[in-house]
Amino acid sequence: MIQMDLEQRQSSRFLRPFLVTGNEDEDFSAPFEGFDVNLTGLSFWVDEADFFLPEQQLSLRIKNTDTDEIYCLESVEVVHQRAEEGRFLCGCHIVQVTSSQLLSHHRTVMTDEKTALVSMAASKLSEFDFIEDGSSLSTDQADFQEVSMALNLAVSQLKSSRNWGQVLLQDIQDSINTAQDEQVDIQSLKQVLRQFSDDYNHMGDTTIALCMLAKLLAHTPNKSSEKQAWKTLISDFETRFLTERQQVAYDFMHQGMSADEALKRAEAYLNN
Repeated sequence: MIQMDLEQRQSSRFLRPFLVTGNEDEDFSAPFEGFDVNLTGLSFWVDEADFFLPEQQLSLRIKNTDTDEIYCLESVEVVHQRAEEGRFLCGCHIVQVTSSQLLSHHRTVMTDEKTALVSMAASKLSEFDFIEDGSSLSTDQADFQEVSMALNLAVSQLKSSRNWGQVLLQDIQDSINTAQDEQVDIQSLKQVLRQFSDDYNHMGDTTIALCMLAKLLAHTPNKSSEKQAWKTLISDFETRFLTERQQVAYDFMHQGMSADEALKRAEAYLNN
């Protein structure tokens, strides 16, 4: 079961009108007043400090009072409480969500273009992850053609990344071999290792982004009313997490190019 990293919470939060209650309270008979939200969390007001305690796991039902949309968040952890004017602000982190819950919560947060820009600038890859259990798969063949392209691009990128890895490893080996007969140049060796670490992390992050894109595409909702909102979420994801080279290559693949050719063409296009 995939979980969001508690240490990767967004710092930007947005005031939104919403109500919170226990998952079993379908009628919102005794709701709490929501305060603010972001993609990985929410906070709401309670009258008593012992209603919820830090590290407690909750299953909540949320009502977006702007749209009257109701959705569940089945795994939420209380992170902190703060006393303020006779009430307590209960801050929570969303531990895991299904694809439909992610979409509903995304709509609560992303109410305008400015919010989307601020929120996406601070977002992490993990915030777009969700559990497969309870997340329906698309029945549209076109979505799985997109999935195939994203995965093929990820494989081609990994293959092309071997070259720089081999070059950097050779540089490290050359530095070690040279040091056998003379004094080690510690600074040069550190620089090569730092470059290797940076490039390795970049390669890993960008490959994960393509795989996450494939996962989002595979779980595109089948309802037409949900599909466009999910496409918007995917577009936000692509803009934030795919490199310019990946985005250009992905566009070239839509024109019929193979993943290998698309990456080469994208590299040439961006260098001109």
